[in-house]
Amino acid sequence: MAADFQAPSGDHPDYYTILNLASRKQDPSLSPAEVKSAYKKALLQHHPDKSTSVVKPGFTVDSIALAYKILSSPSLKTEYDLGLQTLRSKDSDKVFHTGLDTVDLDDLAFNESKEIWTRGCRCGDDSGFIVTEAELESNAEDGELITGCRGCSLWLRVLFGVEEG
Repeated sequence: MAADFQAPSGDHPDYYTILNLASRKQDPSLSPAEVKSAYKKALLQHHPDKSTSVVKPGFTVDSIALAYKILSSPSLKTEYDLGLQTLRSKDSDKVFHTGLDTVDLDDLAFNESKEIWTRGCRCGDDSGFIVTEAELESNAEDGELITGCRGCSLWLRVLFGVEEG
């Protein structure tokens, strides 16, 4: 990671949290305009001269500015997200999967009669990757599911959002 990046820890929250964008962490659709809006809100909320309420400890104007600098730049955001991903994989007990592709659930074909999502694999199996509703529900908190191909050793990370209602 670049020298400006501060690794998140108990003492240093991640930049998404600083800008109150934790629910959008590593969201590729997060636009620079949305980051700018969150930046302005965070400055107003945490700046000692601007805040009308008690200033929350921990977020300085400098940390807010750095979070904005990183998350508003597509290249720096990508680099930061990769660093978060690496940090998360080191801290978790999840297994590292070689041959892992990342896709959105919308990229998979939905079979209405079987109520499953499928995707072909490069090994030639037309339904190598299968995702069920139960698997999605059990991974709803993470918003991602990792599944292996039925015909080879490749893996697929499926990202998805949960709709309320």
